[in-house]
Amino acid sequence: MAAKGSLLAHIFTSDSNIPVEEATVTVTQTQPDGLIELLAVRITDESGLTKPLEVPTPEKAVSQAPSEEQPFSLVQVTAEHPLYERIVVKDVQIFPDTVSIQNMQLIPLAEAPEVFNQTEVFPIPPQNL
Repeated sequence: MAAKGSLLAHIFTSDSNIPVEEATVTVTQTQPDGLIELLAVRITDESGLTKPLEVPTPEKAVSQAPSEEQPFSLVQVTAEHPLYERIVVKDVQIFPDTVSIQNMQLIPLAEAPEVFNQTEVFPIPPQNL
């Protein structure tokens, strides 16, 4: 049986961490054959949080000894809300038996109306394990 980790997205605005309610969070994963699989679509609650999403991961034993196999799964997380700029975070690492929290700070469109149709992309480099 494959191991699993969990992903929780926290969507907020401003440096004061004001939660963004009813943001749409989409989680996808690129399969070995290059196809992109939709894992889930979640809506944030009044705290700006999604419900946890279980993601298949490599077994924990993979991380216990040097190996060519990466000990985590990679997903892409997109956050959208009609009043804010869209954000995409690539290569979010999900480890077995761990809850990964992805914080995403949205920029209100009122502060930058010219970006209404732009997407800001944040790639996460692999960890040096």
